[in-house]
Amino acid sequence: MAIFEKKKKKMTLKEVTALLEQLRLPTALVFTPLNLQAEKKKFFSSDTYEPYFKYRIVKNNNAEILDKLSKVEVISDVDPRISKFYTDLVASKKEANALMHAVGNNQKVTEISKERFGMPSEILFRNSARVLRGVVKNYHLAKNEGKAKELLGYKEIVRVFDGVFEELGLDGWEVYRSINIPKNGIKVGVKRKQVLVNEKIEKSKFRLRKSIVHEVGTHVLRSVNGINSGFTALGNANLEAYLDVEEGLATWNENEMGLLTESGLKKKAALVYAIKIGEDLSFRQLYNVLLGFFPKYAAFDLTYRVKRGLADTAKPGIYTKDIVYFRGYRRVLKKLESDKSLYSLLYSGKIDFKQCNWVREGLLPKAGIVPTKEMWSRVFKKVGI
Repeated sequence: MAIFEKKKKKMTLKEVTALLEQLRLPTALVFTPLNLQAEKKKFFSSDTYEPYFKYRIVKNNNAEILDKLSKVEVISDVDPRISKFYTDLVASKKEANALMHAVGNNQKVTEISKERFGMPSEILFRNSARVLRGVVKNYHLAKNEGKAKELLGYKEIVRVFDGVFEELGLDGWEVYRSINIPKNGIKVGVKRKQVLVNEKIEKSKFRLRKSIVHEVGTHVLRSVNGINSGFTALGNANLEAYLDVEEGLATWNENEMGLLTESGLKKKAALVYAIKIGEDLSFRQLYNVLLGFFPKYAAFDLTYRVKRGLADTAKPGIYTKDIVYFRGYRRVLKKLESDKSLYSLLYSGKIDFKQCNWVREGLLPKAGIVPTKEMWSRVFKKVGI
């Protein structure tokens, strides 16, 4: 029996990958309240009402799959560094599963998300406050876009994305309409090679360029390169450390293309500010604070971002995931200012800064597609935006 269990502590990359791909972790969907619009209406119809969110019941086989994976100590047919990455990934997926199943439990969501994503440091909090006060000179932002002369609808946006996919050689990628995406939101679905949008979407050319640079130019390209590396986990969401780089790089790309405005940066900073002060504040109390910086609907959306996953928002609790946008941007900005060569290395997959050495040492192949300003100028001209 002991010999049998000893053998089970090892798996091949193919075996581990097959099990990982069976996991179902749609946390963003699960953390979206079923009654969000109804609670939002009640909130704005009252001066005192606190939202009480209800969520989907989660059913899957994750516990059984994670039990099998948790017994693995070594991936037998890869470099030890890759083996360590995969065993760490199993632990990370286990925590992500616990977070997803904690939905509606204020205390558990708070505890797990703080452990997983962290809390703002005093320096980060101070810098978020400076941005909210308008101290943004050092970020070299684009001018706010102003009122759009023309809004593109669903069919036109599909045409643009199809053109972008063709220009970048992204075979099999498509736009897919989804009722689970906010009206003007865009989300990447890596497994099915889809960019998810709401069919009621309307965007200006400026905002569409921004979305494409962010979603396709960062999330899709890092995913495609990661999958092509031979380690498919590097094409999907993986360890917590990658997320700061993922979202920070997306914001850096926006800024590099002249698409990051003061308004956009303020919203990212506000999420850090709200996470820092909001745990012991009710939904409405935190909303009232943010109302000092933003119009009422923007203040609601920001408050919701850090209170989603909770049930009774009159009680303490915070969801800290969205710290990664502002924190990640500042980290990427600092790193690329000191070493611009890291940029192309980061496109070898959904990797963090430490894993850039894997590319330098040949453990991971160099990225097949790395975006440039010139590339985007050519592509946007071709697709008419």
